[in-house]
Amino acid sequence: MLHQLPVLPTPQWLQELSAKRMLKDPFPLQEVLTDSLYYPSSGFDGDPVKYLTGNVYSFIYVDYGKDYRELEESVQTPGFKGYELIASRSITQSELTPNGWTPVPPIASDGDPHKHRDWIKEPFCSWRVFQRSAGVPELHGPPRFSLLFLCADGVTAFQALYLSNSAAPRAVAIIQPGHGFGRNWTNFEDQEQVFARTVLGNPYGRPQILLYGGYGPRKFYQESCWKEFSTLVCHLAKGGQGTIGVWV
Repeated sequence: MLHQLPVLPTPQWLQELSAKRMLKDPFPLQEVLTDSLYYPSSGFDGDPVKYLTGNVYSFIYVDYGKDYRELEESVQTPGFKGYELIASRSITQSELTPNGWTPVPPIASDGDPHKHRDWIKEPFCSWRVFQRSAGVPELHGPPRFSLLFLCADGVTAFQALYLSNSAAPRAVAIIQPGHGFGRNWTNFEDQEQVFARTVLGNPYGRPQILLYGGYGPRKFYQESCWKEFSTLVCHLAKGGQGTIGVWV
């Protein structure tokens, strides 16, 4: 966890969760959304979990280019150091949007959502909860965290999860999102394009924290991509020789 950010206690719902309850009880949608970190075009990047567990306990990863088999393999190897899986289950669209939802369409300057349709994988949603392994010291990290992974478009998933459920994330991660040749149809870094407009225009609140970075030297990320986040908390080392700025 980052001690420069407020450290939160483990949420009660997460403390009390058992494998049996996770598989049998209704999906705790509002609890998963509350104080969450939202990471579009995430791949299987474990850096936000590595650095922010304790400041955040619910991580929502979204990437339309990753299939279920790849998720399974990534969770097993390399997995999350010092943590083991309690249980996992598939989540349906109706569980994510119990009130239904109407997507807000992009405008022409945002790009074409179908541009990389040959790259887009079959949609799915998987929910997993991890706990600190026995014998791993408390200094390693908090006892538990939740990971919700969606194979979906980062813009529409944000609208479906947060706007339709009257919620907002605590943090958003924009880390090497890969627009242009990177097979992302729109630029998440551009404040004028649809993702930023959706997040910053959310009537239910704006995130408090922005993680912004990618591969390459720190000089590439000396400023936040969104002007509302102008105070730099710190720079973090990104796996693969890059940097991540933490902005508030």
